[in-house]
Amino acid sequence: MKIQKFKNYFLVAMPNLNDSIFKKSIVLLCEHNQEGSMGLIINKPMKAKKHQTKLINSLETKLYFGGPVNLNTCFILHDSNYATKETLQISKELSLTSNEKIVGDLNKGLGPDIFRLNIGYAGWSTGQLEEEIKNGDWLLTPASSKFIFNVPSNKMWENCTDDLGLNIKDICGQSGSA
Repeated sequence: MKIQKFKNYFLVAMPNLNDSIFKKSIVLLCEHNQEGSMGLIINKPMKAKKHQTKLINSLETKLYFGGPVNLNTCFILHDSNYATKETLQISKELSLTSNEKIVGDLNKGLGPDIFRLNIGYAGWSTGQLEEEIKNGDWLLTPASSKFIFNVPSNKMWENCTDDLGLNIKDICGQSGSA
């Protein structure tokens, strides 16, 4: 089976996806190949724990929940003007780095200009994501670095569905009282 590559795409959770982690999530797919998929949830800010506070305060940035896998690791999503040997280039504009060098460089003012700190990531085994898409759990749309870095996280899901031409109220129906 040939795997279509969805690297640098957004997965937009459909309203019927009631998983407590992924409900109303937008996931940036950082890698998608025959071995599986890896992405970061981009619209779920979180409060830093004590051991993370030093890093966060020194960088004066928010911390985001990237997903339920590898919660002891910080993944830094950033512009592609910065790279180390371990940096994964997602697109011309976006890269992902997870090492001590980028943290040190950021603290010294030598790191990327635009970045977000993410704890954990979302992962899918071979074929799992394709099944979830086929089941109607996710919509796919090309990713935009401007969207990631400029749209407030509490507006992302609604804005992304609007960009896809969807009115969430039409899909979900109106709620009311009897």
